[in-house]
Amino acid sequence: MSKIKSVLFLGFPNFGEQDLLAPWELLRSLAWTLGQRGEELSVTLGSFEGGTLTTHMGARVESETTVSGSDRYDVLYVPGGIGAGAASLNEAVVNFVRAHHDEGRWVVGNCAGLSVLHRAGILGGSEVTAPATVSRRLEQRGEKVADPRRAWKIDAARKLMTIGGAGTVHPSTIALVWHLFGEDDARDLAATWDTLPLHGESLFALDGPALNDDEAAKTKLQDNWEDTFLPE
Repeated sequence: MSKIKSVLFLGFPNFGEQDLLAPWELLRSLAWTLGQRGEELSVTLGSFEGGTLTTHMGARVESETTVSGSDRYDVLYVPGGIGAGAASLNEAVVNFVRAHHDEGRWVVGNCAGLSVLHRAGILGGSEVTAPATVSRRLEQRGEKVADPRRAWKIDAARKLMTIGGAGTVHPSTIALVWHLFGEDDARDLAATWDTLPLHGESLFALDGPALNDDEAAKTKLQDNWEDTFLPE
């Protein structure tokens, strides 16, 4: 049985809907399944702001809890979205992420959420993956980004998971469940949500499939967006 009992999805203004809500939904489904066996898993969407958050496409989402700097969770999940760049400059958010990592808790960053993990100083020592939008700037700032980029990378020793862009959210969540809760629960979840028929055995690995970048398209994304997602 997994020792993971609590997961926080850290919301902030202008987070990306897919980046947070898709894995939140999958893990809430897992929590329901575990509950049928008498096992406990708390999966919470929280924010330092509390109340209603507006996502980067305009949906309004209610925080389930208002986070304080002293709160702790077994897994902290940081999503991306246009607001991730601003979140990476928020001292309370950065300190919260750093504290979880320093205390040996799991930290997961998806898409531009990698900017927050970078500012927290927890990526050094790991080969990570990242969305195309911030991969160049992360490398310029001294981080080791896998080449080719991977859909996800799990560093089990450092309790760190990094995930590419929004298109990698669904399979990477299955990989996270596989590693933290075991293959049986991961396969059940993947079959239920049609992830297994689409992605197959690639779901059950520390490193996700390689991403086939179009270099011209990637450079255009970086030129247009890296100042927003990882501001200097």
